[in-house]
Amino acid sequence: MKNSSLKKFYSAHAQIIHSGEEYFSTLIKLISNASHEILIHVYIFELDETGERVLDCLKKAVKRGVNVSVLIDAFGSGGIDKNTIENLKSFGITIRRFEPLLKGLAIYIGRRLHHKVIVIDQTQALVGGINISNRYCGTQDEKAWLDYALLLEGPICNQLSTICRKIETKRFLSRKKISVVNFNAVSKKQIQVLASVRQNDWVRGKNQIRFSYKQAIKNSKKNIVLAAAYFMPGISLRKIIKSATRRGVEIKIVLSEKADVPFAKGATEYLYGWMLRNKIRLFEYKPSVVHAKVMAVDSEWMTIGSYNVNYLSDYSSIEMNIDIISKELAGKFQSEMEEIIEQDCHEITLSEYAHKSYFHLFRSWFSYQFVRINFSLLFFFQSKSKYNRID
Repeated sequence: MKNSSLKKFYSAHAQIIHSGEEYFSTLIKLISNASHEILIHVYIFELDETGERVLDCLKKAVKRGVNVSVLIDAFGSGGIDKNTIENLKSFGITIRRFEPLLKGLAIYIGRRLHHKVIVIDQTQALVGGINISNRYCGTQDEKAWLDYALLLEGPICNQLSTICRKIETKRFLSRKKISVVNFNAVSKKQIQVLASVRQNDWVRGKNQIRFSYKQAIKNSKKNIVLAAAYFMPGISLRKIIKSATRRGVEIKIVLSEKADVPFAKGATEYLYGWMLRNKIRLFEYKPSVVHAKVMAVDSEWMTIGSYNVNYLSDYSSIEMNIDIISKELAGKFQSEMEEIIEQDCHEITLSEYAHKSYFHLFRSWFSYQFVRINFSLLFFFQSKSKYNRID
C-alpha cells in the first residue's frame, strides 16, 4: 500500500496484545519492572478486582521509588471520586481527573480523554483500546470484551511520554524530532516494524487518525479487515469506502452482536442496509462485546488505538492510535481476524437484513437519528468550549 508519510514512521518493536489476562499480565509485568517512571492515561479505571490489582502494583512501584502519574477521564472513571484520589495521593500516586468544562445533573459537556496509553520509563508502552476494568479482563462468568493493544519498545515511547506530559501540563508545543536508534526487543514475540503515533484532538487541530483511515482506504488494493465498536462513519468516509468496494476491494467489518450501548448498536444497525448494498461483508461477534478499534489493509498496514469511527471520536474526544507498516504484523492480525470471523461470528446478509420487521427498522432509524443529533449537540458545545480542566 502506497504511503506518502513514511518520514513520520520510526523503527520500533511491536507485539499485538489481546484483551483479557494477556493484556493485564503484560501490564502488571511492565509496572513491576519499571525503574523510574510510569505514565497512565485511561478513559475508564474502575475500582473492581482488575482495578485493585493494578492499583496494588502501582503502590508497590511507588515504594520502589518509581514516579507514578495517572490521568483518568472524570466521566469515564466516575467511580474514582475526590476522596479516592486523595487516598491514592497519600500512597504517593499522582492521580488527576480530566474534567469537562461544564457539568451538572450527570451531564458532562466538553472534551473527553479517551486515551488508553501506558508508558514505562520512556522505553516501553501499551497503546490500544483497553480500559482498566473487569469487562476487559474477563471473569469466570463473562468473557473479556474483544479488544487489542500494541506493546511497543523503542524511541517512539519517548514520543508517547512527551505527548502525555503535554496533556498533563497543558503545553502543546511542537515536539523535537526523535532520533532513530537501535534497541533489543524484550520479547521474542515482538516484531520489528515502522510505527507512527497518530492523534485526534479537534480543538487542537489534530485530525491525524481520521486522515489515516481515509488515506489507507483510498490506497487499498485488495482487502480491508476492520474490527469496530460504535461504528458510525460520516458521509465523507462512506464515500471513500463505497469507492473502494467499486474498485474491487474486499471489506470485512466485525461488529458486536451484544450491545453495551443499545442506542449506539441500533444506530450502527441502521447503516447495515447501506453497507450490504455496497458489498461490504458484515460479521457480528457472538462471544462478548466488541470494543476493538483496529483496521488492517492489504496485509501490510494497520492501525490500533482508542479511535472509534464516529463523530464523537472525530470532534469531541482526545484519541491516540499507532499506525504500523509491517507485512508480518498486519498479515498476522488479518489471519487472526479471519479465524475469529470463521469461528465466532455470524455473517449478516442482505436477504437476512431485508426480512427485519418494520418495528426493528424503525427502532434502528430512531437510534441513528437520536445518536446523530446528540453528536451534533456535543459538537456545538465542543466548538464553544475549547478548554477542559485537569484537577
